[in-house]
Amino acid sequence: MGSSKSVYNRDCDLLVIGETMVEFSCSGDVLESDSYKKDIGGADVVVAATAARLGSRVQLVSSVARDPFHGFIRGRLTEQNIDISHVVTCQGYNGIYFTSEDSPDLREYLVHHPGTANRQIVPSLLYDELIEKCKIVYTSSELQSVSRQTRNTVFKAIHFAHQNHIMVAYDPNIRLMRWTLEDALESLWSVLGLIDVIFISSPEESMALLGYKHPFEVIGFLRDRGVGTVVVKMGAGGCMVGCDEGLRQFPLPEDGAAKFKDPILVGSAFNGGFLHCIARGYDSFRAAEMANSVALYKGIKGGGIDSLPTTNDLAT
Repeated sequence: MGSSKSVYNRDCDLLVIGETMVEFSCSGDVLESDSYKKDIGGADVVVAATAARLGSRVQLVSSVARDPFHGFIRGRLTEQNIDISHVVTCQGYNGIYFTSEDSPDLREYLVHHPGTANRQIVPSLLYDELIEKCKIVYTSSELQSVSRQTRNTVFKAIHFAHQNHIMVAYDPNIRLMRWTLEDALESLWSVLGLIDVIFISSPEESMALLGYKHPFEVIGFLRDRGVGTVVVKMGAGGCMVGCDEGLRQFPLPEDGAAKFKDPILVGSAFNGGFLHCIARGYDSFRAAEMANSVALYKGIKGGGIDSLPTTNDLAT
């Protein structure tokens, strides 16, 4: 089933299972800069924060190490109205990454260390009631790439949600500096038949994972394999959505893409905006239009979590 799978009233709109990191961003060369802005980051956290800032009830399953960043991370997550009652504290170190808005070709992570905390996102953190009370479960290959245990955690969450008719959303979010393409493919195919909504970027990511560059081909390939709603993200080209209702492309405004200040984690902001709309009962096409607006706002404003929009921001 696609995004039409029932999202009737439950206590939680969106359950995000993923890693939490600390972001250090600068406006110049990462290796030469003497000044960085510190914030929480990571693709999964940005999805959670986007939906929460738009008004969704969001829970996060993650792990935060008891290092000097522990209180900062928990405080920032709480400030975004994310429910962190299932974010555990562990020994070790939190992951960090350094990034620059001047290096868009290197995507989000210019210099990156995953730390050890995310290895503690294990299957025992999940239990039936936690998933049953959610409308949508979201996770990504970023968590799968951490360890064999985190792959098991992702599979457990997706399998249970699928078996209980709870919507599953997933982003393959390929990061080849973290693991091999073979491992990324294995992890994708292990859950592909259980996914309701998939977000995939074109052309590089879709070509690496599926062998297709054109959004039409990507949608056809994934729909043929049981994914109900396929969202192909095309950067400045906007997105294309294929679902039971048909296929439509949603370009960004011509002047909007030209105003992009910072592409960092714009795709994750898009995901959060899309899932917020689905949880509110919008169809996939309306959700895509809203998600484009969220991504555009984030890209133009630039910066970290605080550059994510609220509903009031999008209304102006």
